[in-house]
Amino acid sequence: MERNTAEKQTTEQMVQLVCFKLADEQYGLNITQVQEVIRMQKITPVPRMPEFVLGVVNIRGTVVPVFDLRKKFSLAIKPFDDKTKIMVTIQNGVQVSFIVDEILDNVKFEESKQNPPPSVKMKIKKECLKGLAMLEGRTVIIVDLDNLCDDINKSIN
Repeated sequence: MERNTAEKQTTEQMVQLVCFKLADEQYGLNITQVQEVIRMQKITPVPRMPEFVLGVVNIRGTVVPVFDLRKKFSLAIKPFDDKTKIMVTIQNGVQVSFIVDEILDNVKFEESKQNPPPSVKMKIKKECLKGLAMLEGRTVIIVDLDNLCDDINKSIN
């Protein structure tokens, strides 16, 4: 019986997140979807886009769209500061970037410790969340990048 418990523990799926802050909330994105985090730089606006589309940046010769998650998630607006970063992600082979208030850390936990998204109404569409992780006394909202990008595409097109 003990062996089965040990086998279960070694086969437990681990999840690793890049954690970031928006307003007073902590969010996480699967580390396999995060390409890099860069300092704020000049963003070239793109006309006739929704308010959460800030424009594009040039990252080593590649033009990458930049989205403001504070605006997308209907959070209070805050001026950018030296903690503000651009998180560059890969979604279906395409680079997409998001403005975050601050990069916190990377965390690793067992997938079974992830809770489903709350059933109460939130500012963020439930489909854009994978769930919640309770980690060392803090709650991390896990973002579903695929669904978030789908939602963004529907807003733009």
